Amino acid sequence: MMGNSTGYFREIRTGALLTTALFALFLYYNWHLPTAELLLDSPYFIGLYFLTFTIGQPEVAGQLKRNASVSLERAVLVPVLLLVILYSYVGFHGHSPFKGSAALFFFYLLFPALGFWAYQKAARPIQWTDFGFYFLFLIPATSISVGTKTNLPFNGAGFSNVLRFVLILTAVYSFGTIRNLPEIGFFPMFKGKYLKTAIGVWLAFIALTGVIAYASGFLKTSGYEPLSVVLIPLAIGEMIRIFFGTALFEELFLRGILQNMLARKITESGVWKTYWTWGFAVFLLLSLLTGYLMHPALLWVPVLITVVLFLAAYVIEKKQLDRHGPYTALAITSVFFGLVHFHAGSLVFVGLASIAGWGYGYTYIKTKNVFYAALVHTLVNSSEFLFHLETLK
Repeated sequence: MMGNSTGYFREIRTGALLTTALFALFLYYNWHLPTAELLLDSPYFIGLYFLTFTIGQPEVAGQLKRNASVSLERAVLVPVLLLVILYSYVGFHGHSPFKGSAALFFFYLLFPALGFWAYQKAARPIQWTDFGFYFLFLIPATSISVGTKTNLPFNGAGFSNVLRFVLILTAVYSFGTIRNLPEIGFFPMFKGKYLKTAIGVWLAFIALTGVIAYASGFLKTSGYEPLSVVLIPLAIGEMIRIFFGTALFEELFLRGILQNMLARKITESGVWKTYWTWGFAVFLLLSLLTGYLMHPALLWVPVLITVVLFLAAYVIEKKQLDRHGPYTALAITSVFFGLVHFHAGSLVFVGLASIAGWGYGYTYIKTKNVFYAALVHTLVNSSEFLFHLETLK
């Protein structure tokens, strides 16, 4: 039976309204495309955005859980649907969906749902096997390809891509619905308090990193100019692209799932200091190694930021009266987030990414919502565009 039917239909209505609004922008930015392409890509856009706005909603997720609990066949319906969406999108655009590694997507998308189904059907303490499933799914997700682009629309001003949406939705369904991981927070919600938190974190990051970068000589400003009417549509389009193309993916995997699981694991263990000590030791070593390999003269940058973030986590944890673990997990995931940005080629950027990661994770702790963490992520990534800042990367 359906749970709270009023809440369920309210969530469906919210998803439909948000999808309609985004679809209007989709048409606005892509009106110049051939009608045939818009007609082909529009159903995929509507379907994927509607799923993005609804699959993690509490009542909708509850209904999916009840359906999945009936049988294994029902449990894999969502991954199979997503697979059909991906394969058909690639096929309709003239490419083989079974070429190369793309043929393995059938097993890849079913893997987490089947794995969690085999282990259990009810909520349980976080196990190390959960982290195993996480990394076995995440690592291929960062480099996997179907042999062609899956931009949405296929040509034009893209709002993310079909492959990225399929990976996001598979993760939300597998970890949230099948694994029963609480508080992933993958659904849009509107609260003034949470919006103030997100804006405040963003402004704090801009102020802090601006001072650090300027004092270090790594910040160049071309002068702030108010956005003209002509630039406003460009700014909106860029922020939408960042939010759905980058921020939502990273915040789901790093905050909604990894930080969430790690915080619960540490809390359930009852020995947060042990996790803090090992986390600090491991990531201090990794920071030293990263600094040495990238730029020995600036080795102190990632090391200093790692020390500061872990010390901040320690102080906050000591003051907690009831629950220990969230801020230790925050420090670990923040430094991890920074270090994986070594590809930018700058230790300053790695350090700033760690600080930004703390901001995203802090927002998630305060809101328990991935969309607000992704909003901060989007604002940070858009700051160069909004304020005409050129930072060394």
